[in-house]
Amino acid sequence: MINFYILPLISLLFIYAESLPLSANTHPSILESNRFNQRALAGTRGRFLHVTDIHLDTLYLAHSDPKQLCHRMSKKKKDNIAGIFGALGTKCDSPMTLVEASFDFIKKSLSDVDFVFYTGDTARHERDVLIPRSEKEILEEHTTVIKYFKDICDIHNIPFIPVVGNNDMVVHNDMPANDPIFGMLKTIWSPFNLNLGPSFDKGGYFVQDIIPGKLQAMVVNSMYFFNKNIQKEDCDVPNSPGEVHIAWMKQVLKNARTQHKMTYVLGHIPTNDDDGSIIFKPACHKMYIDVLGTYSDLIAGHFTGHTNSDALTAIVKKGSEYSAVAAFDKNNSTELTAKSSQIVSVLFNAPSIIPVHNPAMRVYMYDNAGIKNPIGTILDWTQYYADIKTANRKGKLEYKVEYQASHLFGVKTFNSAGFSKVFLKLESDKSIRKDYKNYMLVEP
Repeated sequence: MINFYILPLISLLFIYAESLPLSANTHPSILESNRFNQRALAGTRGRFLHVTDIHLDTLYLAHSDPKQLCHRMSKKKKDNIAGIFGALGTKCDSPMTLVEASFDFIKKSLSDVDFVFYTGDTARHERDVLIPRSEKEILEEHTTVIKYFKDICDIHNIPFIPVVGNNDMVVHNDMPANDPIFGMLKTIWSPFNLNLGPSFDKGGYFVQDIIPGKLQAMVVNSMYFFNKNIQKEDCDVPNSPGEVHIAWMKQVLKNARTQHKMTYVLGHIPTNDDDGSIIFKPACHKMYIDVLGTYSDLIAGHFTGHTNSDALTAIVKKGSEYSAVAAFDKNNSTELTAKSSQIVSVLFNAPSIIPVHNPAMRVYMYDNAGIKNPIGTILDWTQYYADIKTANRKGKLEYKVEYQASHLFGVKTFNSAGFSKVFLKLESDKSIRKDYKNYMLVEP
């Protein structure tokens, strides 16, 4: 079992003092790209791991009452059904046993990857009115989870690229510019040689090289676009954090075009929910989708979490306009999207570790040579899951393959043309549609 390092209170105070943000008057720099000693990549296919929404809860109590958020036992024994590895489909967060078992699986079976994406939400939810979250607790949860990632990553050769989630600060969903959490996370993430310069100090976003000169990650702070962040205005308000962030994204991608770099975009919150419901502020949503569409030739992938579900959303061009259509959109048919043949990019949303559904993670295969496809092109992905009910019954949690995308969809390359086929198959093939609907909720 891994021993955890827990920050003492005096260290937390030190971190806070050291993390005071830079002046708000300085425009965030975009010319940031720390480099790793990228290990030699064999062949033309690389692999990377995507993990999201861990939501570690160190207060989780096995055999407690999920209606009390798995923190307390009920007087009625029949209500105390929280399992050792989690309470599936409840509002309880992830117990340490689930997190530890998940990282044990990664270390034993998935550590041979080129880089790791973690799209945020480390801390437990702010749901228990009897036990409010504290800054100390949140930082301890961040520190514990980062220690796990450090244990699975060769930090000098395998880039680990994290994202700030909507539950990662003291007041969930509310994030102003210059949030103190940025400085605190900068300290906690310091072992990973991340490029956390002025743009991160002020806004929580940054650029990181993956394959120097060829492929980079643009890490966005979707909190400034999120419709539940009442702290901040919509992106059409001049000098608002969202407007400044969109301008930064455009400049990063303009630079990428000049430098002939492909880009992966990472965020926590997707533009829309699984059914197509928009969860960005209206102007932010339009401006964000326009950026993704305009620079779709440079964006090799877009990766988020937050909704706990596996979901695909297409960026579609009609005339000079761009729009986003979910694979199972409640308002637009998949058939219309697929037959338009105007899919220019696709947004990947990964399922979570927290057992809202069964916990899951995925490994993507990508083109790392840039000979047949632009470098970074997604070639395939494999999704792994653990059956929580079985694990709780047996006292042992095991991950196994849920599905492989190329086998499910019969597509070899997941570029725009490949995804046009995917969306058409989801509309026309009832068997594939049924299977993928189950996979979306991690119910194989």
